[in-house]
Amino acid sequence: MTTFLLMRHAQPDFSALERLNSAGWPVDIAPLATSGEQQVIGQMSKIIEFNPEVIVASPLTRALHTAALVLAKIDVPFKVEFDLYDWLPDIQYKRLTMDELRARQNEYNSLKGEWPAGETRPWETVSGMRRRVTDVLRKYEAYSRVLAVFHQEPIRVVSGAGEVGLAALVRFELPAQ
Repeated sequence: MTTFLLMRHAQPDFSALERLNSAGWPVDIAPLATSGEQQVIGQMSKIIEFNPEVIVASPLTRALHTAALVLAKIDVPFKVEFDLYDWLPDIQYKRLTMDELRARQNEYNSLKGEWPAGETRPWETVSGMRRRVTDVLRKYEAYSRVLAVFHQEPIRVVSGAGEVGLAALVRFELPAQ
């Protein structure tokens, strides 16, 4: 049985976005803040004790930066997994304004992440996200211990964890198929 250590990325540094007076997609390319780097360092003893055989990460910069800091201390194979991205507020990958994003997050939350029966919405459902992330993790079932670095909502959805703090670690095993 594979044990996954699911790690949320650490604190990003959005100061470049503020300098550019930008919102939206640039959030995906923000590196970690110094405090975020310290968060990762603070988790290293637990990660080393877990002794991952492979590390997989979301393609978003904040997750990649988190994984890079771990990889500086642990020499194991590393894979970037596209489908470990964060929740999709638009399943057609359209860029949204901050107001549109907030409205979709509010609707997602009010509907508990699922579309009403017989209806569709432009955002990704909890069940779709769970399937997407589970499909990625199943690719690593040949390993005993896998560190997966990605985002709060997909970690919460796949693991059943409540709030997942920055750089938090959640142990998880996939249910049998």
